Amino acid sequence: MSSEYNDRSKQENIPENLLSAEEQKPVNHAEPEEAVMDNHALVQEVKPVNPIMKENVPYFTGLALIYSLCFAVAFYRNFMGITYPLITAVTLAVCILFLRKNQIPWQKSNWWYVGGSILLGVSTVFTANEFVIFFNTVGILLLITVFMIRQFYQDENWSFGQYLCNILFLYLCMIPEAASPFIHGGTYLERNRKTEKKRKNSRYILLGIIIGIPMLLAVTGLLSSADQIFSRLVGELFHNLWGQILFSPNLCLVLILIILGFFGIYCFLSALTLNNMPEWKQEKKKKNPVTAITFLSMVTAVYLVFCIIQVMFLFTGGKLLPEGYTYAEYAHQGFFQLLLVCFFNLVLVFVCLSVFQRNRFLNLLLMVFSGCTCVMTVSSGFRILLYISVYHLSFLRILVLWFLAVLLVLMAGVMVSIRKENFRLFRYCTVVVTVCYLIFSFGRVEHLIASYNISRMGETISYGDIVYLSHLSADAVPALSQCQVEHENCSQAYERDYDTGCRRCRLEQRFQEILGSTADMNFRTFHFSKYRALKAAEKYLQIGLHPVL
Repeated sequence: MSSEYNDRSKQENIPENLLSAEEQKPVNHAEPEEAVMDNHALVQEVKPVNPIMKENVPYFTGLALIYSLCFAVAFYRNFMGITYPLITAVTLAVCILFLRKNQIPWQKSNWWYVGGSILLGVSTVFTANEFVIFFNTVGILLLITVFMIRQFYQDENWSFGQYLCNILFLYLCMIPEAASPFIHGGTYLERNRKTEKKRKNSRYILLGIIIGIPMLLAVTGLLSSADQIFSRLVGELFHNLWGQILFSPNLCLVLILIILGFFGIYCFLSALTLNNMPEWKQEKKKKNPVTAITFLSMVTAVYLVFCIIQVMFLFTGGKLLPEGYTYAEYAHQGFFQLLLVCFFNLVLVFVCLSVFQRNRFLNLLLMVFSGCTCVMTVSSGFRILLYISVYHLSFLRILVLWFLAVLLVLMAGVMVSIRKENFRLFRYCTVVVTVCYLIFSFGRVEHLIASYNISRMGETISYGDIVYLSHLSADAVPALSQCQVEHENCSQAYERDYDTGCRRCRLEQRFQEILGSTADMNFRTFHFSKYRALKAAEKYLQIGLHPVL
């Protein structure tokens, strides 16, 4: 209540419930400028913590333990096998069980994030490139995080920057939640200590386990003696369990994987139950657009001059180049600098849209600025294509081309958001990056590099080029097997006596490395790319060692 309301009530002896609605309204004595709330201001409301995990400790602890065992089995000395998409599916299954336990309705639009996560997991089995596998993992974690955030919170009014802040906030909340399994477990034990029946049930379960273990061993021994196939299966199982895991030097790795899997999933789910995600309810007063118009005008003027030069000298095929410049020399420089500038421009447009007030002239300037960025992106891509035509493909060059293509599509979305303020830019960027990255991940880039370079260079391929292609992952090995070169002034006495400088020796050395690295591949560690490389290596070495006369 305002002070004026209380004064009138006291002075005139009027009961508070008889005052009119207008008279009961509090009077704001603040100045008009101070009364304006900030646009997109961060509001931290105190909400009750979801007690679902505290009330279902056995369920979620057991779920986390099962997940941790699956996590250890999947990643024990195996970070790219066929178990990778399986553990991705198990992670999603745990999240879905968590949602069902919370009785949170499923949002159909979230199938996009689930499908993208599974496809990224599947693509890991088809590539041996560690760079791609690392970003597959990052992509899966981000997609699952966004999927769960969208299930728990209303994100319709979140901007691009707000979404990134909330994702980071959730990850930070996971750190103190490392203590939640112990807190929840202690609360559960304290709550059930007074229940005699449950204590008796626990004793009975423990007694049943003690009786069941010798019975299990006896029955397994009898069945093993009765059937040789069953005996072999049990023998291999116990050998792998006891010899390779429990009493192996890698026992520490197994324990680390179990702990990482348990605390990772438990802390993630527990952080979601905190119900403390910052709410962006009010809008923060944005800055005066004159500042942005000033510095953007200066930068855009330079960009316009640069774009005119690109059109006159680069895109015309060098017909208008001044004396002393060759077209190849002019085109082969600057694409990495342009890539950096284009990325900076994208971030700058995001900042301008988030910080400064909408203004017709500012929007026009941002459109011109974005158009110049698109021209610079095309210029950078054109330069690197010319570079590739002379120096052939490499992983970095393809990565730059892919990034430029993604940047161009993202800039198109940014230009739409300049015109339409309610455009869902974060959703658009998520879809674009996910689809483009899936194409890159499934594209077997290193196989493309080896195939292109070998087909372009043919028998003139140098020893240095063979060395570069041999350092690529197993994805490139099937293409390497198509490289037909002969031994050059080397002994050829034994298959492992390779001479430096001989192209054929270097190829055979690479194929022997593939045979050695895939010798212990089993069902758990099976990998399609490594399997194709193994078959290509066996075929190449068989032809090389036993030529058909």
